[in-house]
Amino acid sequence: MKRTVMNCLDELEEIAAYWIGRHFPRPDIALGDEVDEPFCSWCGQTEDVLSFCTCGTRTLPWSRVIRLGSYKPPLSTCLIRGKYSRWYEVLELIGHRLGRRVRGCVPPHTVVVPMPMPYLRWWFRGINHSAVLAKYVAQSAGLQRCNPLLRKETPPQAGLSASGRTRLKINTIRSFPWANLRGKPVVLVDDVLTTGRTLEVASKALKSIGASTITVAVAAVTNYEESPKKVISASFTH
Repeated sequence: MKRTVMNCLDELEEIAAYWIGRHFPRPDIALGDEVDEPFCSWCGQTEDVLSFCTCGTRTLPWSRVIRLGSYKPPLSTCLIRGKYSRWYEVLELIGHRLGRRVRGCVPPHTVVVPMPMPYLRWWFRGINHSAVLAKYVAQSAGLQRCNPLLRKETPPQAGLSASGRTRLKINTIRSFPWANLRGKPVVLVDDVLTTGRTLEVASKALKSIGASTITVAVAAVTNYEESPKKVISASFTH
């Protein structure tokens, strides 16, 4: 049913492209080749940006981070178009690539969980980008997938400053009453890791329903080249 809706949205995109001249290239051309960058496997920051990583002195609710790259073009451009222009195919490709990196790094009974999106925002955008990414991460990694979390409607994180992001309340993301992940490792999928606050809140919700370990899988990580100490210290202070 969801795929049928997405096909209808894709047809509308083609009609819009015909009338206003907006066309998307093939996803593999737009996204380009995969790039391997050295990064901290705990906080996800690119190692050549930070001469030393301060996350070793912090308490993070996940065990490791798996990512595709830094939040910069062409990856950032493809993510933006996937989220706001309903470019399903590029999210599918990103999910497959991320899933191949997850495969073999987690136990076979691990469950893939998407970062939840508020239902009203999902309705307005016409796509749940995290759910699309998680679907193809699970498919490529050969893992099960479930959606045990729900999220309150809050201002989008993309429009907030670093300090504003860290003020996300712990009860913003909760589990469904019937959700149970007792003893299961979890791969939590999101598009971008910036301050880590949203992933922190979601991780605590997953642990409250029994998740044994949490691996964060994100398409991109925002690097703090200008003032990393200020942002990172604000991000992971509990």
